[in-house]
Amino acid sequence: MLGWLLAALAVLAQGGTATSPGFSCWKRCGSRWFLCSWPPHGPTSDTSYLLTLCYAMPRLCQQFKAGARTTYTLKHHHIYVLTNVTAWVEARWGDHIHRTPNLTLYLNKAVKMDPPPTTMPFTKTGGRLRLQMPRSSCHHGDRPPQREARFRMMGNSSWTQVMCETVMDEDDSVTCTLGGDSAFEVQLRHKPSHWSSYWSDWSSSIFIPEEILASPVLSYQLGKLGRDGQRVLRLSWQQAPKEQGDVTYTLRVRMLVCRCAKLAEEDAVVLGREVMAHNLTLCGAEYEILLTAANAAGPGPARQLRVPAEQSADLSFKDISMDGGTMTAQWEAPSPGFAYCFEQQPLPGAPKQGICIQRDFPAESIHVERGAWEAPACYRLAVHSWAPVRGWSTFALQHHYASNASLAVPIRINASAGDDAAVLQWSPSPRAACPGALAKYLICHAAEGDNVTCECDPPPLWGRRRVLPAGSCQTTTSSICPDGEADAAASHYTLQNLQPGTAYRVGVWEVTGESEGTCGAWWHFQTKALGAQGAAWKYNLKYLGILLGLPTMAAIYQLSKKRACRLLFPPLPKPMGSKAIQFATGEMNQGQHRPGFVEPSERFSPAELLLKELNPGKELTDTSTWPGTPQPGPGAEELAAACQPGGQKELPFAYRRQEVPSPVGFPLPGSTSCTNHPPSEEEEEGEEEGRHGLHQPLVPIALLISDKPIIIRDEEG
Repeated sequence: MLGWLLAALAVLAQGGTATSPGFSCWKRCGSRWFLCSWPPHGPTSDTSYLLTLCYAMPRLCQQFKAGARTTYTLKHHHIYVLTNVTAWVEARWGDHIHRTPNLTLYLNKAVKMDPPPTTMPFTKTGGRLRLQMPRSSCHHGDRPPQREARFRMMGNSSWTQVMCETVMDEDDSVTCTLGGDSAFEVQLRHKPSHWSSYWSDWSSSIFIPEEILASPVLSYQLGKLGRDGQRVLRLSWQQAPKEQGDVTYTLRVRMLVCRCAKLAEEDAVVLGREVMAHNLTLCGAEYEILLTAANAAGPGPARQLRVPAEQSADLSFKDISMDGGTMTAQWEAPSPGFAYCFEQQPLPGAPKQGICIQRDFPAESIHVERGAWEAPACYRLAVHSWAPVRGWSTFALQHHYASNASLAVPIRINASAGDDAAVLQWSPSPRAACPGALAKYLICHAAEGDNVTCECDPPPLWGRRRVLPAGSCQTTTSSICPDGEADAAASHYTLQNLQPGTAYRVGVWEVTGESEGTCGAWWHFQTKALGAQGAAWKYNLKYLGILLGLPTMAAIYQLSKKRACRLLFPPLPKPMGSKAIQFATGEMNQGQHRPGFVEPSERFSPAELLLKELNPGKELTDTSTWPGTPQPGPGAEELAAACQPGGQKELPFAYRRQEVPSPVGFPLPGSTSCTNHPPSEEEEEGEEEGRHGLHQPLVPIALLISDKPIIIRDEEG
C-alpha cells in the first residue's frame, strides 16, 4: 500500500495527465457529485472493486469500496476537489488482483457537459456549416469550449469526424467544414477547454439540406396601367427539388424613383414551398423585384427583376406650360391620399429621384408642380399617390417635349409622280421619339390664288384619308382647312386628284396634345401639263421600236447569209455516195483485148461528155443578137453530125480525152440529148440548177480502167 502511494505521488510531482481507457471520474455542469466508472474485470459474482484516490496536496490517499459494482459516486464534501488527484481501481477475485492504469485529474474541472442542442440555427454555404450555439453555464474564462462534428451523406453508414472552429460572442459561432454542398446528417459534441474535462455525448442528428446554389427561374406577365392608376404583375417560378428540404420564397418590392422617409421602402412577402405564383399590384413607376429562395441551410442568391415604368396611359395632366426654363404642371387628385411623389425624368437620361410630399390631401384637389427644364428635350411627368388601403397608384402620367420650335414641318415635294399627284416627304420629327408627345401630322393644300379658309366641317378627304374631327379645324385667316393626316411614325404622304399644270401650295404640321391642330400651306409646287405626258409617250414608242427592230434585222441578216452562201458556194460532189463506176457484162469478159499503157485512145469508143442543153422554148430565136454569143466552129459541126440518128462518127480527140469543155451546141458526153425521147425530171432539175448556178461548165473525170472511159458524176445533185 505504501509503495502504491509513493508511485502515485511521483506521478503527480511530474505533472501531466495519465489516461486510463474506460476509467473516468467526472461531474455534471453545476453538480457536486462525481461519478467514477470502469470496465468490469474477472467473474461477475466473485469480483470486488476498490477505488483509490491520492492527492497532491495534502499528501494522502483515500480508498472507497465499491463491492461488485463498476460505478461509484463520490460526494463533493468527502474528497479534495481543488487539487490534482491520481485515481485507480483494483479488481480482486480469489487470489487475483487486477489494477487499472492511473488517472490524473483536477476534480473541480473534471466536467462533462450535456450534448449540444439540435434546435440551434445554422447555415451552410460552400460546404461550411455555421451554427449559433448558446453559451454554457460551465464555461468560465476567455478560452472557448472545444467542439467536434461528425457527418455523413444521406444513405451512408460511415461517419467523418472533424474539428470545428469557435468564435466567442453573445452566442458562440461554430464553423465546421463538411466539404460539400450536398445534404448531410450531422452530430455535434463539445467539452470545456480544461485538460481534466470530458467530451460530451454526441447530440441527436441534425439534417442539413442541400444548398440552394441558383436563384429561382422567374417569369412574369405585366398588365397595362388602368384608369385606377395601378397594374398587375403576375410572377411564377419553378418548385425547388426535394433535396433542398423545406423551401420558403421571399418577395421584396421596391419603388426606385420614390423613397419617402416615413413610408415602407420595401414590402416583403413570404410564401411557402407549395406556392409557385404570386400577383403584385404596382403603380406606373419603375420597380425592382427580388425573389429569394431559402431553406434550413440558408438563402440562395436572389433573382432580380426590373419592372419598367409605364410610358403611356390615359391619365393626363390638366395643364403643362413652359415659361423660359421653368415648367408648370397642374394635376387633380381623383381620390384622397396621405402622400404623393412627383417625378420628372429626362428621356433619354439617368433616372432621377422624385420629390416626395408627405401630407394628406382630399379628393378632387388641384395641385401645381414646378421644375427647371432644358429645351429641347423630352420629359416624362408622373404623380404617384400612396394610401394605406390601396398602396401606391398613379394619378397623372404624360410625356412632354420641351421646345419653342414651330410646328410646321420642312418637306420635299416630288411632283414627277404624275400630272394629278405629288409625293410629300419629310424627316421624322424629334417629337416622334418622345412617347405620346406627337399625336399625328396634318396635311393641307390649295391651288394658288384660291382664298380657302378652314370651315367648321372639313370637306371630304381624298383617297385613303379619313375625315378629321371638327375640333381640328380652326377658322383663322392664316390657315387653311386640313384635308389629310398621317400617323406620327409616317415620313411621306401622297396628294391625289390634282389638276394638271396647276400651281399649288401645301403644308405639313405637327399635332401635339397642347396644339390646336391648325395647318398653313407654305410650300409651293406645280403639277405636270398633259403635253409633257404625250411627248413622253412618243419617246416611249420610239424606244419600243428600237428594241423590236434590232432583233428583226438580226433575223433577216441570218436568213440572207445562209441563202447567199448556198448560191455562191454550192456543195462539192461526193464520189463516195455515187454510182458512177459501172461495168457492162461485155466489158467484164476476160478474153477481151486490153490496150497498152501508152496505146492511143482513138481506137476506143468515144466517151460520153455532159453538155449543157439549152431549152429552145425559153431561149431567144436570134442568138446572134446577144453579144458574146459563141458561134459553132468546125469541131461543132463534127459533133452535130455525130448526134444525128444512126450516126457513128466519133468526137474529136481533144474532146474525147476531156481536156477541154464541150463546144457550145454539142451534147455533153453521156447526155441523152442525142436520143429521140424527151428529157426526164432529173435532167430538167439539172438544167434549172445550171441556169441559176455558176456558168462554169462541169468537167467530168474520166478514168481509163477498161476499153471505155468511165465518167464519175455526182448523183446527189
